[in-house]
Amino acid sequence: MPETEIVRKGLLALLQEEIRLAESEIANIRERYDVFSKEALYQAIEDGKVAPHPAWEDYIVWKNKEAHIAGLRQAAERQ
Repeated sequence: MPETEIVRKGLLALLQEEIRLAESEIANIRERYDVFSKEALYQAIEDGKVAPHPAWEDYIVWKNKEAHIAGLRQAAERQ
């Protein structure tokens, strides 16, 4: 197997693992607040159903993880 193919496959595996880790963090937040979407978490905070701290931080983490995943997927598609 050519070296470039090995590097490409290694990079793709790394990107896929990073996506799995970010998705796992989102799943943990979903489970913690028993919500399906970040919008539902936002609404639960606004309605006072969950304490704003650390829920706001988790909401921000969720948004950032989704953006991170999107970037990783774009990078993976270029491989």
